[in-house]
Amino acid sequence: MAHASREDLYHPEVDIEDLENYVPGGYHPTLIGDTFGSGRYTVVHKLGFGGYSTIWLARDQQRQRYVSLKILTARASSDSREGQILTYLMKSDLTHAGKQFIPPLLDQFSFHGPNGHHRCLVGEPAGCSISKSKEDSTNFMFPPDAARSIAAQLLLGLSYLHANGVCHGDLHLRNFLLRIPDFDGLSTAELYQRFGEPSEVPIRRVDGKLGEPHAPPHAIYPMAMSMPANELDNPEIIISDYGTSFVVSQTPSPTLHTPALYSPPEEFFNEPITRPTAADIWTLGVNLYEVLGERPLFETFAWDRDDIVAEMINTLGQPPVRWWNCWANRSEFFEADGSWVTDFRRISTPVFRRLRQRLWDMGRGETEQTCQWDVAGGELRALENLLRAMLAFEPAERPTADQLLRSEYMVKWALPAWERQRQRQRQRQRQRQRQRQRQRQRQNSAH
Repeated sequence: MAHASREDLYHPEVDIEDLENYVPGGYHPTLIGDTFGSGRYTVVHKLGFGGYSTIWLARDQQRQRYVSLKILTARASSDSREGQILTYLMKSDLTHAGKQFIPPLLDQFSFHGPNGHHRCLVGEPAGCSISKSKEDSTNFMFPPDAARSIAAQLLLGLSYLHANGVCHGDLHLRNFLLRIPDFDGLSTAELYQRFGEPSEVPIRRVDGKLGEPHAPPHAIYPMAMSMPANELDNPEIIISDYGTSFVVSQTPSPTLHTPALYSPPEEFFNEPITRPTAADIWTLGVNLYEVLGERPLFETFAWDRDDIVAEMINTLGQPPVRWWNCWANRSEFFEADGSWVTDFRRISTPVFRRLRQRLWDMGRGETEQTCQWDVAGGELRALENLLRAMLAFEPAERPTADQLLRSEYMVKWALPAWERQRQRQRQRQRQRQRQRQRQRQRQNSAH
């Protein structure tokens, strides 16, 4: 259990939302069995939480199916454009393979609660994030072909967003969700049998008073949906969370909300984001390395901004002169000629570990004989070219998502892996249909 500080209102708990947000303007106090949308949606479990929302699994009584309810904090509800962005993306008549990786918005409504006015977005339930899937696995990696397929899906999804003039602005592994097998046929009791009943922890105020009406009497732990990466042969991806996304043409001076480790260099050097889609491309490039291997591309201990810039330079070489010259803390890491500073406090001077070396270090095998990639066929070289293009320091030099889909890596390895996955899924679908037909025939002949 975490310890309360003097300023805390509630005793903190781990693995649940920040309880300090159960105040006016914050989360809506939600319990299992609560209904929303004029009684249409009944909460049966919890799917997750973020800084601006809690996400619940609910039964849609009208359609007899499970849905996700994303209930925004009252504070975020007033200015969130997420519902508008998703509506806009769903209405697009663009025939594009990437549309299937964007979560459909099934319904949205507002309601009033003890902490204010809340927006609720209704969507399809998804499984865990890629981040959690990797954490739950034995080797932090997807099988090679599954990893290639995910890379294709993510780039197709981003291409669809950009084709509609939308910048995501917050791409990271926790916002890439895995689709779950359809469980609409399960009753609530069967759902609990498979995934466990909702588990709760009391919410206790530091001063001993009751938390209600602003907080519920207890918080719910998210549903235990274990989807270990190493066991997934046919992962299907959803790019989620459009809370900070925007239409590029309507947003003259956008702000990015990407975690520092994935942020583009223009953000670190305080340049205005004049090419937001190019910022998305950089961010996806950093993510793709982590999706394809076991570890992050840039490795720092405390996500210190100067450390991250040093890691970028270590990986990709020297940045543009204007950034190199204005980096206030450069002398802590590099000499003027770009060599590492020799510091008597360091055990040893760091070694440059360029992008090519990091591809060998990603966990897929460190020699041509042991590597899981098609080294002889040129896969590693093609992957290096793809990532190097996405991680160009100058935003104007990064290719568009459409151009990247035509890259050698995508055409020869990633997109074919996705196509093979689709064929397997179609085959299984046909098998299931044949099984159902045979069952119906047996039932008819029995009558």
